[in-house]
Amino acid sequence: MGLSDPAGRQLRTTALARLRLVAQGLLPVASVGEALGLAADPVAAVRRMTALQSQNLPAGLLQVAVRTRGCSEAAVVEALAGGGIVRTWTMRGTLFTVAASDVRTLVGLASERVMRSASSRHRDLGITEEDVAVVRKVAEDRLAGGGGLTRAELFEAFEAAGQPASAQRGIHLISILSHRLVLVQGPLRGRQQEFRLADEWLPAAEGLAGDDALEHLAGRYIASHGPVDERDFAWWFGQPVGRVRGPFAAAAAGSAEVMFGERTLFCAPGVAALADSRAGARAAAVLPGFDELAIGYPDRSVAIPDPYLERIVPGLNGIFKSMVTVGGRAVGTWTKGGTPAAPRVDLDLFEELGPAASAGVAKAVRRIEAYWAG
Repeated sequence: MGLSDPAGRQLRTTALARLRLVAQGLLPVASVGEALGLAADPVAAVRRMTALQSQNLPAGLLQVAVRTRGCSEAAVVEALAGGGIVRTWTMRGTLFTVAASDVRTLVGLASERVMRSASSRHRDLGITEEDVAVVRKVAEDRLAGGGGLTRAELFEAFEAAGQPASAQRGIHLISILSHRLVLVQGPLRGRQQEFRLADEWLPAAEGLAGDDALEHLAGRYIASHGPVDERDFAWWFGQPVGRVRGPFAAAAAGSAEVMFGERTLFCAPGVAALADSRAGARAAAVLPGFDELAIGYPDRSVAIPDPYLERIVPGLNGIFKSMVTVGGRAVGTWTKGGTPAAPRVDLDLFEELGPAASAGVAKAVRRIEAYWAG
């Protein structure tokens, strides 16, 4: 299926975590080479990852920055303002930051399943096709010609047209319009994002569709998240395994194979080549909540050791704290402290670190603080 591995290497959990750290572009270029290191700019970082979960906007911005060389918050905001990246609902019914050029492909593939799963909630909220037509016209009239409205401003416009926006009805109406490729989220205005008309904000080219699109996305998921298998990709994209099996197999044909227990996993050949090295073993990363390193796979135990799971995800309620990792494995959490004028990273480490790891964490902390400083 994939490229055979002459070593037939069997990965331990620590090695799998380390290789995923490499694939996700979270190591300095000097550690792993230009092709696998940090991206040159925010748009390249997002395109490489295909999609970064972003229901929390500050965390979503930081996810982009930690994968980009010398990146400030202002640089990510500028990429949003320039239209190279957008934030919108794609797979699994949640918000992701994606390259503008990928939006039509991602939404086109995912929307039917997401909307079907949300249909009972839409009925509970009294949302009909006639209601959607009303808010679509409101949005198109108000945003035509390059205008932008925040969520609150859209809600006011919906209310003025006789469409209640309270009790989550407004956000579901916006989600429906986004899944129909009417709206996307673009530039920031203060700490709020403006909605723009998709046809005015996105590239005009049609996205890929069907199995061609799934194969294309599976190849990118393997490259950016590997080692992974079809079950990982099916979960990540929110599709049944049977739907993605053929496209995934086609995409994996040019990938390298490694073993993890009884599972055959696939990754980029350059990532697999590092399996027998120590690349990334002591690499520290200070990552935001909901980071793709933890949440981009159905099995979280690779990035989060079992004893630490409830410290990262309190009550297992789906809310992921910001993580400190060494070698791709969580060793603590962190919060934003200090003052608005002088923010700092406050660490809560779960274990004592050696000198090399401690130095790496300190360097990663400085990088986050520099990101805030601009």
